[in-house]
Amino acid sequence: MALTIEWRRRIDNWREELPKHFYRELGAVPLSGFTTLEQLTAEQALQGDFQPMPPGTEWGAKWEYGWFRGQVVLPDEAAGHRVVLKVEVGVPSTIYGGVESAIYVDGVIAGARDYKHDHVTL
Repeated sequence: MALTIEWRRRIDNWREELPKHFYRELGAVPLSGFTTLEQLTAEQALQGDFQPMPPGTEWGAKWEYGWFRGQVVLPDEAAGHRVVLKVEVGVPSTIYGGVESAIYVDGVIAGARDYKHDHVTL
């Protein structure tokens, strides 16, 4: 059975698009951070007392904000490829499916982590 031109074009488009949705982990990004009950700007948060916060560190009391930072060092093999950061800084809630976060890269807002978005493109 031969495909119509329309279906052939659809299949070709999916063949081109699908590889863009597969990722290979390059490594973890160790985080440091602090928590506060104050609403801070990003500039104010940079003055905070950042301490190592390994995976499993408990935080998130009612109305508590967490500020985290880490440094991404890419291997040479990442050159020329799309690189994404998958942000996981808390236990998913039953209401939203995760912690909502604004994500900054080099001091510039790069995206957000919420119940529909779990990564940002670097």
